[in-house]
Amino acid sequence: MRYDSRTMSENSRTNNVAAQTLVLDRGHDEPMLRVRKTKLLIVSGPLQGEEFVVDKDLFTIGSGEHNDLVLQDTTISKCHCEISIDQDGYQVRDLDSTNGTFVQGVNVTAAALVPGSEIQIGKTRLVFCPLPEASDIPISRNDSFGKALGRSVAMRRVFYLAETYAPTDATVMITGETGTGKEVIAEEIHLHSPRRAKPFIVIDCAAMAKDLIESELFGHVKGAFTGANADRMGAFEAADGGTVFLDEIGDLAPDLQPKLLRVLEKREIRRVGCNKIRKINVRIICATNRNLANEVNEGRFREDLFYRLSVVQMELPPLRRRKEDIAALAQKFIKELHGNDSLKEIGHFDNTMDILKRHDWPGNVRELRNLIEVAFYSERRPVDLSALLSLGRLHTAHEPTPEPEATYSADKPFKDAKSDLIENFERGYLQDLLARHNFNISRSAREAGIERAYLQRLVRKYDLRSADK
Repeated sequence: MRYDSRTMSENSRTNNVAAQTLVLDRGHDEPMLRVRKTKLLIVSGPLQGEEFVVDKDLFTIGSGEHNDLVLQDTTISKCHCEISIDQDGYQVRDLDSTNGTFVQGVNVTAAALVPGSEIQIGKTRLVFCPLPEASDIPISRNDSFGKALGRSVAMRRVFYLAETYAPTDATVMITGETGTGKEVIAEEIHLHSPRRAKPFIVIDCAAMAKDLIESELFGHVKGAFTGANADRMGAFEAADGGTVFLDEIGDLAPDLQPKLLRVLEKREIRRVGCNKIRKINVRIICATNRNLANEVNEGRFREDLFYRLSVVQMELPPLRRRKEDIAALAQKFIKELHGNDSLKEIGHFDNTMDILKRHDWPGNVRELRNLIEVAFYSERRPVDLSALLSLGRLHTAHEPTPEPEATYSADKPFKDAKSDLIENFERGYLQDLLARHNFNISRSAREAGIERAYLQRLVRKYDLRSADK
């Protein structure tokens, strides 16, 4: 069984934060996230005795040559794990590796790191060692970037990166759960760039039919395929001088990945059915809610393309990790959707915000915006936002909500009875979860807050399949 950072003791986590991170405001200079520098001491494995300084806010480890720490070991995945830093200190996160990441002997998906933490990956054992000196990670002084809003440290770090790299032509990869605002950030990067007067073209790689996406990206000539009745330029040509935003890049078909790599390397394309090479002048921004490192490990996404797309990486935090932003976001959406005077129609605003902060927000910022949009449709005043929090989790009208059912058998050993109860719970929970998401594993895993690979194992364990599959 794997655990997340909540399995770590609260005392250790509190000490970790106090010892390693501090937000500094330096007057007219940019504020900083001051971080205690650390190193990884390899105590066993092929590189035994060597030391590596963790000098980035995202430090990757794996057997792939593009990692910050490359470990040549057949038991280690190409993109095995990563160490990140935020206002809560250092964390290690497994990247859905084949053989897992262990901290203090426990197989984890994510865990806080404290001085002396021991990390085991494959045949290599590392010790997490703080250093005497500190380094500063800059964050933005601003609590917004165009339409994107956030006072939390996590969002101000995103804003700093956006402010820094928007004026450049650097390729940007934006990651984060569904509903965190990836397209908003992408468009604002374009609007804050020298390309702002040129087109911003969005291609949703997940929504596009597999047999049409190549034409959408690169264009086609007349007669290239059935229905191609005229020449047509694709997104890269149409965006000349501007930006192409490839949303859900993790869904890009494997046969198109080398063609996209050529665009990045050569800045040229070929229309479908044509041998003529056309030069293009575009910036590329990508986004995904998938773990692309895992897609690389599984061979579904090219490693070289992954790194070419990730020149600048921005990870948008889920709303549950930036709840201090909820009140400001709510006020913004209320005014945008219902007018400046509509705030007066909210009953007990401060108390309502306290209730909203206790919600887990599986749909993130998009869920908050939808809730505020729907709330004002009611004729009841004052508007009660908190009354609508359960809307996204209701069963359909023809599906009565099942009553919880638990049976206990005292004639069994405690361990066996407990195991039976857990299995009954898991089976019932997963049946309901999968049915509500039409057996879409990715969406189900996101709502449940568990890893996709773990959910797949449970589906196989209980032989849960859609009736029409």
